[in-house]
Amino acid sequence: MQFNSIDFLIYFPIVTLLYFILPQKIKWIWLLICSVYFYMCWKAKYIILIGFSIIVTYLGALLIERLRKRSNWLARAVLTLVLLSNFAVLFLFKYYGFFSGLITEISQNAIALPIIQFALPVGISFYTFQALGYAIDVYRGDLAAEKNLFRYALFVCFFPQLVAGPIERATNLLPQFYERHTFDYDRMKRGLILMGWGFFQKIVIADRMAVLVDGAYEAYSTTPGSVLALATLFFSFQIYCDFASYSNIAIGAAEIMGFRLMKNFNAPYLSQSIKEFWRRWHISLSTWFKDYLYIPLGGSRKGTFRTCINILVVFLVSGLWHGAAMTFVIWGALHGFFQVIQTIWNKLNAKRLSAGRRFLPPWIAQIATFLLVNLTWIFFRASSLEQAQTILKRIFTQWNGSLLTLDTLETLGLDTPDLIVGILAIAILIAIDILSQKHDLRAGIMKLALPVQWLLYLGLIIAIVVFGVYGPQYETAPFIYFQF
Repeated sequence: MQFNSIDFLIYFPIVTLLYFILPQKIKWIWLLICSVYFYMCWKAKYIILIGFSIIVTYLGALLIERLRKRSNWLARAVLTLVLLSNFAVLFLFKYYGFFSGLITEISQNAIALPIIQFALPVGISFYTFQALGYAIDVYRGDLAAEKNLFRYALFVCFFPQLVAGPIERATNLLPQFYERHTFDYDRMKRGLILMGWGFFQKIVIADRMAVLVDGAYEAYSTTPGSVLALATLFFSFQIYCDFASYSNIAIGAAEIMGFRLMKNFNAPYLSQSIKEFWRRWHISLSTWFKDYLYIPLGGSRKGTFRTCINILVVFLVSGLWHGAAMTFVIWGALHGFFQVIQTIWNKLNAKRLSAGRRFLPPWIAQIATFLLVNLTWIFFRASSLEQAQTILKRIFTQWNGSLLTLDTLETLGLDTPDLIVGILAIAILIAIDILSQKHDLRAGIMKLALPVQWLLYLGLIIAIVVFGVYGPQYETAPFIYFQF
């Protein structure tokens, strides 16, 4: 079941209405049932994988909590088994094909591993990391192990953020299932505004830009370099709006029911450096890697060289987390390389930076960062290294600005009116991101006169329906991050 489907528009109001009607002591049971159903709408048999992760981390955390008081090394051994068992499932379903093919290629067929093909379970990377974060928190003593198996199961498979995040911390979400949640009109409006904005991002911007991007990348060997560059620019907004829209709909839906999920995006394209970009982009994942991988590796506490190695390791793993392909590995490596360069640069210019002296005006730094991020998106979007290399070559060596015409773009599937709508929608996105840095826009909207509020609400709904649902070649397009 996708957020941008009629099924969800029927499912969510029913779930929410009954959630507030039911007695407090069984509200969480209703949410658990609805969450299991939500996931089983994708592929029912894969609920077994979530069940495995839930049981292993639940029992492991209980045992870890007991052992921590007696023998820390035994607690660590149990944690290691919990981690390995979950990573083994993740490896089998997501990475086995990639690594077996890589070994076969490197060995020039001297080692031929058996071919095993599984359909990638939706959201496996998200719920696996969420469950493992819980086990690690219990081991560290940051959280008491949850005694109720089914409440813990609800934490792992809570439907708003189950499939594509945010990757929640048990310290934040798990206690909320013990809270009393009653209907709140203002909270409902705040949640609906965020959900509406998420639908706008997905249906009006992301799905519209996908038409042109897909057309350009599918015909990459003949598409002019200037058009490929423009398509990559549009992909930057497609991937941002596609992923941020899911997070916004998830956070808004949870907020309506009284739950607080962590913010996952904070105007990332306003960043003035790659480091800042990762503080604003997919925040739940970047902070997960920081807390559970970067800091345990030593963080920045063991000298510049070790810091740089730790950064590279984190971003190589981050690349693999996103996909089992060399394109994702290179994408992660590029981000790691850029961060290493910045780390060394900051070290060499520490006095100047501590004095608040900038090397570049903020707007130039923002543009430079955006262009670097655009460059890396080519590897993220490309289906193969050969495709990525060809696209880069055509952009830098076969640029022909005269071919960057509306007629050329229309051959890729997006006609002029739809392109204009997309550009205007992106302008609105940028304006909203800029304003959100200084103002709580949802709170501001709710302070407006009621007629003005309703004009804004109706305008948003009309924009989604007219320019989204009835837009170019519209289908219920899946969210890009479902594949991760």
